[in-house]
Amino acid sequence: MNVLVVYGSQFGNTERIARTIGAALESRHDVQVVGARDARALAGDVDLLIVGAPTQMFGRRLIVRSFLDGLRRQGIGNLPAAAFDTRMGTPTEKNAAASETIASRLEAAGCRLVAAPESFLVAGFTGPLVDGEADRAARWAVSLAERVAAGAGDRPDRAPGVERV
Repeated sequence: MNVLVVYGSQFGNTERIARTIGAALESRHDVQVVGARDARALAGDVDLLIVGAPTQMFGRRLIVRSFLDGLRRQGIGNLPAAAFDTRMGTPTEKNAAASETIASRLEAAGCRLVAAPESFLVAGFTGPLVDGEADRAARWAVSLAERVAAGAGDRPDRAPGVERV
């Protein structure tokens, strides 16, 4: 399976999660981990797309927006995908998770979500990651690959109480 992990990161925490995801999958899959600024058009051989960014400005600033807008223009059809973010605390109605916005944009581009959007916690505004979050990201990545291999992933449940953007 060919996996593309695209991330946006300001303080390095989201990049660390993205690279952890890549490392967790690389022994069994072909994996490319790339920053959103360097990500270009998707190659036709991507089997799983994972996109992540930090939650900033109450979930309204999305530093992977250009990449996601490019996907929409490409007309991606039914590509399995997943979204993650890094954040402080749990999402609220006022402070939505960036992963929710990413997931909505992936769906708008024609991708098929294989898991509900996921958040990985940071200890402060600039980090570091909360203990255990990198390990949790690795387990999440493996579960995503297993779902895609099994053909699963039809409209996963959304996080309760979080409005889709």
